[in-house]
Amino acid sequence: MKVLAIGDNVMDIYLDSKRIFPGGNAVNFSIMATRMPGITSGYLGNFGNDNLAELMKNTLKKFNVNIDHCKNLKGESGYSLVKVVNGDRKFLASNRGGVLNQGIKISDDKDYINAMDLIHLSVNGKGKEIINYINKPKIVYDYSDFSNEDEITLTINNVDLACFSVGNISKDKVVERARQLQSMGNYHTILLFTMGKQGAMVFTGNRCYYQSAQLTNHIKDTMGAGDSFITYFSTGLLRENWDISSIPNILKSASLFSAKQLQIDGSLGVSFKIPDLQLKELCKER
Repeated sequence: MKVLAIGDNVMDIYLDSKRIFPGGNAVNFSIMATRMPGITSGYLGNFGNDNLAELMKNTLKKFNVNIDHCKNLKGESGYSLVKVVNGDRKFLASNRGGVLNQGIKISDDKDYINAMDLIHLSVNGKGKEIINYINKPKIVYDYSDFSNEDEITLTINNVDLACFSVGNISKDKVVERARQLQSMGNYHTILLFTMGKQGAMVFTGNRCYYQSAQLTNHIKDTMGAGDSFITYFSTGLLRENWDISSIPNILKSASLFSAKQLQIDGSLGVSFKIPDLQLKELCKER
C-alpha cells in the first residue's frame, strides 16, 4: 500500500534545549506511516536552500520516505520557536511555513499522486490548492480545529477522512459539530475528532464511536500526538479496505500508538543541536 503526504515541513526549534526537531503535519505523517506494516510512504513539498532543509531531507531519507518529487526553492525553510511547559508544547513564533508560501507546484506530478492508495493533506500544507488534482486515492485531510470554516466547506465533500483536533471542547459539542458537518451533505465522509485526555470520537453515517485516552505515567512532549493518531487510524482503515466495522479495533490500537508518542521528544524523536549564533539570528527575525 502506497501513501503520500503533500504539504508542510517545519523545523521545531526548542528554546529550552537549543535543539531542532523535524516536523510538520505532512512530514510527521509520512515518517510515522513507515512504522505501519505493508506501507510505502512518500512526501511531496518544498525545501528551502538552507541548512535546515538539508537536515529535513536527511531525516526523511533516514526513514526511507520517498522525496523524489519535492521542489527545491530559494528561500528559508519553515520553522517555529517552541517551549515545553509541563509536557505541553507552546508555540511562540514562526515564519509561517517559509518556502511553503511559494505554493506547491504539482501539475507535473498528477500521475505520481494518483497512483497512490492514500493522500494526506492539511490546512497547514496548502491542502485546498491541491485537492482538485486528486481523483483516485483516498484523501485524509487534517483541518486542525474549526477555525478554517471556509476551507472545511470548500473541501470536505471530496474528503474520505476529515480530522479535527478539539482537546478543549466537550463531547457534547463534538457531537453537535459532527452533526452540523453531516448536515452539509457529508455522510460519506468519516469524521475523526482527537480530544487529548478526553480520548477520540469517530462519526460515520448515523454511527458514533468513542475511544478513551490511554493513561500514561509521564508525558514528555505532546508534539505529534494528534498526527500519530491520524496516521495509525487512516492507514488502519486503508488496510481494512475502509470497512467501517473495523473502526472500534483500529481506534483502540490508534490510541495505544498515540500514547507512545507522548514518551518521545519532538514529533519523531529525532533532533539536532542548533548553534547559538543561528538560534540568536532566528529569534531576532521573529
